[in-house]
Amino acid sequence: MAKKILALAFLFFPLLLSAQSIKDTCLSLNMFSFHVSGHIPAGDIGQRYGLNAGVGGSYWFKTKTNWLMAADFTYIFGENIKEDSVLDGLKDKAGFFITNNGSQMYPTISERGFYAGLRLGKVFPVFGPNPNSGLMVTASAGLLQYKTFYRLEENSIPVLADNYTKMIDYLTNGFAMEQFIGYLHLDNKEPINFYAGFEFHEAWTMGRRDWLYNLQGPDNKARRDFLFGIRIGWIFPVGKKTTGTYTYF
Repeated sequence: MAKKILALAFLFFPLLLSAQSIKDTCLSLNMFSFHVSGHIPAGDIGQRYGLNAGVGGSYWFKTKTNWLMAADFTYIFGENIKEDSVLDGLKDKAGFFITNNGSQMYPTISERGFYAGLRLGKVFPVFGPNPNSGLMVTASAGLLQYKTFYRLEENSIPVLADNYTKMIDYLTNGFAMEQFIGYLHLDNKEPINFYAGFEFHEAWTMGRRDWLYNLQGPDNKARRDFLFGIRIGWIFPVGKKTTGTYTYF
């Protein structure tokens, strides 16, 4: 009976678990990361918004042969609005909006959006402290979405209440691709694990509102959007020990 239980344990429990030094072994790893980024918009999105930033997270899997697979999400935001002519007919002669109590004010207008995608890439250990670190090259495909966001105080401007902002927010989305080239660092001992490099987005998007105030109809124009930027991520491998080993199956 004891032999049977032992045999089942070998089949169904992780007795093949091993811990090897990251310093001299290329390991299979599960990793989570948090990243920040900054972008210069170009193309159609560059005519509407200026510099923007992003924050987000990813789940990564690295194989023993240094292939990378990941699921990404980045929340995008910016304060530089170039295209606000949609509001011209809603302002008074002085360029302000009239609130519920008859006073003048101007709302805070900003860019909001996100990129979500799946990533594939590879690490080339041409430099770095171990064979798990080095030049990182990845490509991603997913969805890019952005819009103009109006921050109000308790909907104090009637023409910019929630039901009306959909007519002036330029909600836009579509298929997007992203490429990244940079450096991946997985430390031998210390919990200093990160990546940094350059990223480039290109997207094929279109306006998604059925009716826009300034156009008196939908925005059916096919758009090409580009984002050029840098990205820095902090990595948290699953199972890393303080002795410089990684536990994996």
